[in-house]
Amino acid sequence: MSRIGILGVDALSEKIITALFLAVPDLQVFLSPGNGERAQRLARAFPCWTLDDHQAVTDEVEIIILSVAPHALADMAKRLKMRSTQTLISLVPDVSCQTLRALFRHSDCVRIRLAYGEEIDKPIVFLTNASEKTQRFCSLLGQACVMTNDAEFDFLAGIQP
Repeated sequence: MSRIGILGVDALSEKIITALFLAVPDLQVFLSPGNGERAQRLARAFPCWTLDDHQAVTDEVEIIILSVAPHALADMAKRLKMRSTQTLISLVPDVSCQTLRALFRHSDCVRIRLAYGEEIDKPIVFLTNASEKTQRFCSLLGQACVMTNDAEFDFLAGIQP
């Protein structure tokens, strides 16, 4: 299983971390210090590592999950050095794959959104077109529903939790 990095620890990324560890208990997850208290609580609850900064997390992982405010992306992208083999998964609302690719100068960028319903026990994971490996990873979180482009993603994933 891949090594996962979370840049921006918030309520949504906390749900994702919990779901990932339920699916793959021996997963390796690295957290940035964004919300120090939440990151420390997660590190106590699960075998997560909290590292000093976003670059330290990025250096350790194969999959990077972004869960930051949209206004923080440009500055983060300037500072972050990614490997071409890494996948960038964005939870950031209203930021297209094209924008992510341009900001991070990286080709493997995917957007996801989780939708919860009372009748289902696992969320539906809407994601933009992604590799089979990334789709398998997202299916750990719930039922993966792949959108062919950003417009379709924005329309269907608008069913927010």
